[in-house]
Amino acid sequence: MAKRSRLTQRDKRKLAIEMGVEVQQRDSSYQRKAGGGYNLDKFQLTENQQKIEDSIYQYDATVVQGSAGVGKTSVAIRTALKLLKENNVYKTIIFVKNPTESGDDAIGFLTGDKDEKLEKHFEVMRGVFLDFMTKGMLECDEKNGNIRFDIPNYLQGATLSNCIVILDETQNMSPSTLKMLMERLGENAKLVVLGDRAQTYAVNSRKDGFSDFVGRITDVDDSGRYSVEPLFNYIELTSTDNKRSPLSKRVTEIYS
Repeated sequence: MAKRSRLTQRDKRKLAIEMGVEVQQRDSSYQRKAGGGYNLDKFQLTENQQKIEDSIYQYDATVVQGSAGVGKTSVAIRTALKLLKENNVYKTIIFVKNPTESGDDAIGFLTGDKDEKLEKHFEVMRGVFLDFMTKGMLECDEKNGNIRFDIPNYLQGATLSNCIVILDETQNMSPSTLKMLMERLGENAKLVVLGDRAQTYAVNSRKDGFSDFVGRITDVDDSGRYSVEPLFNYIELTSTDNKRSPLSKRVTEIYS
C-alpha cells in the first residue's frame, strides 16, 4: 500500500476550507483570557499539553493518544471550559465515558434505577471538573445545561450541535460505539477523542475502538504517526509527559 503523504497544518487548513468547513485561525500573539469563575491558572500546561489545547482551538476534531498520567483529560476539560466562556458558539460541554468494569473484577448487580446505578460513574467523571471549579459551580453548570455527563447508550439518535464533545477512555469503546458517537456531531460542534492503546482494562475483551479509529485516520513516517485527514489532528504523548508521580511514570514505562 502506498504511503499517504503527511499533511502540514497549512495543507489541512486549505483542504478543510475547500470542503466548506470553517477553520479557526489562531494568532500566536493572542493571549486568551481565562474562563470567568473557573480556576484555570492552577493547571500550567507543559509543552506537549499545549499542543492539545492549540489543536482543540484550531481543528474541528482532535485525537489524543496518551499513556496514564499525561493529563490529556484535564487539558481537554480545561480548554473546553475556556472555549465555553470565550465563544458564544459553544453552549455545552458534553463529557462521555463508557462505564467499564476493570480487569477481572466484575462489580455484579447494582440496585436502583438507571440514574442511581450510574451516579458513581458520573461522580468519577465530575472529579476532573472539580479541579477547575467548586462543587457548587459544577452543580449550577449542570443544572443550566452548560456541562453534561453522558454514556454512549444515552446518545443514540441524538444530534449534538453548538457544543464541545469530549469522548474519554475510548479504548474501552467498541469501534461501532465510537463511530456512532462521532456521527452524532452537528453544526458548530468540536470533538476531542482521548484514548490509550495500552490502557485496556475491560472485563469483557473486545476490539479497541480507539486503535481502530487511529488506524483509519493516520499513517506513519520517520517522524512518527500523523493524521492524513484534514479535519482531524492527531497528537501523541508518551510516558515522559506523565506528571502524576514518579511511581506512576515508572509503572507506565515498565508496561510499555
